[in-house]
Amino acid sequence: MPKDLLKRSPDIETMVPYWDMVTDIIEGEEAIKAGGEKYLPMFPDENDRDYDFRLEVGKFTNIYRDTLEGLATKPFQDEVSIVGQSVDPKIKEFVEDVDGCGNNLSTFAALTFFNGINYAIDWIFIDYPTILDADKISIAEAKEQHIRAYWRHILGKNVLEVRSHMEGSKEVVHYFRYQEPSYGDEPVKVRVYAEEFDETGKKHIMWHLYMKVDNPTDPEDEFIEIARGEMSIGFIPVVPFITGRRDGNRFKFYPVMKDAATLQIKLYQNESALEYIKVLACYPMLATDGLKPKLDAKGTPEKIAVGPGRVLYGAPNTNGTGGTWKYVEPSANSLEFLKKDIDKTKTDLRELGRQPLTAMSSQLTTVTTSIAAGKAKSAVTTWALALKDALENALYMTMLWEQKEVPDKKQPEVYVYTGFDNVLEDGSDLEELGKARERGDLSQETYWEELKRRKILSAEFTAEREKKRLLEDIPTDEVDLSEDEAPTTEEKDIEK
Repeated sequence: MPKDLLKRSPDIETMVPYWDMVTDIIEGEEAIKAGGEKYLPMFPDENDRDYDFRLEVGKFTNIYRDTLEGLATKPFQDEVSIVGQSVDPKIKEFVEDVDGCGNNLSTFAALTFFNGINYAIDWIFIDYPTILDADKISIAEAKEQHIRAYWRHILGKNVLEVRSHMEGSKEVVHYFRYQEPSYGDEPVKVRVYAEEFDETGKKHIMWHLYMKVDNPTDPEDEFIEIARGEMSIGFIPVVPFITGRRDGNRFKFYPVMKDAATLQIKLYQNESALEYIKVLACYPMLATDGLKPKLDAKGTPEKIAVGPGRVLYGAPNTNGTGGTWKYVEPSANSLEFLKKDIDKTKTDLRELGRQPLTAMSSQLTTVTTSIAAGKAKSAVTTWALALKDALENALYMTMLWEQKEVPDKKQPEVYVYTGFDNVLEDGSDLEELGKARERGDLSQETYWEELKRRKILSAEFTAEREKKRLLEDIPTDEVDLSEDEAPTTEEKDIEK
């Protein structure tokens, strides 16, 4: 029985610390504080009680998650949809529920995009139910029993090993192993998809499902195979969505958000330090000279009661002068310095998060802002186009589950919104559009289209309906007669 199924490949193992960090950041303050020394190191010679208190009063402002949410929603200002009329009707029906859980193509794609930015990679697996005697099941029966292809998300951190090779000019995944999500006391399960060859040399795509079992006589993990089968589609139907820079042909990536995530942890440490110093400033330590402390039975100095209604006397020094009392507390300069450093860290974090237009953007020059904004938009646009390719590949594989071949004219094309790339944050482009319309450089319909693309006009706006309404607003020369002014029957007869 295999024992090393949970062992990650060296490429993927290098990604785990980053994946764990951003997962904790996304989950928020509770997960970060549960990480303890991983994110908030102990002071030298600091005892556990003092550290626990410092950890408890720590502060975590999650700018990273807000930044990520902002980036991840940009391509979804319009719904992701299928383009063209020649697409198979089954695919048009499929995109309304791609995962069997009621999520349409746009909803599924939004989570893929979010995970891809956060983890540098996200996997779409196109699966099909395992059925016996598939040839004997009619189309109506298959529809009634919900037997069709469906998509699954596989997080990058759940993938244990991926192997690929080149077939001609195309990279093909020939081995894919991942750990299935488990909840509570559910046993750990691992799925393996791999190319296997029979005695005649014919290739088969096989899948194996293993479950971890406890073996009292062996301390190592042991797995037993509980199910297996063959993929009739002829290849491993998995599609990666990648935003990070790939290291050659390895499955190791340089995450686009790594610097921002690291700075978020630095911000947590700085804010926690400031909160701890504020506590010390509010409750300063009382010190004296010229007074010998009273010791308890263990030889430990007894605490002195302080507060309203109490008088503290200082014993005279050897030179005859009286002892003094004073409070020892952090200086205001250190608090101010740390506060400024935190504000700068927040600004830097927003810059790294591709959101240059922050509350402090008035301090940036127009040129600096435009360059920073351009970089962010071009990056998100690149990711959006990569998402479009991934979705089209996934839909193509979905069609292959239903039929052996897909004609070129039937291959799906997906629309993903990228109009945000040409919209400036400061609104100067909207002003220029208005001036161009006043000069007559733009038609009315083009102007409306640009306003609609910028979400100034609602998605329900149509040029045809607006033209009709404008015509209705034009005053006419007809006299509007009231009931009192309407001609009588006799007057009508005279006119005749």
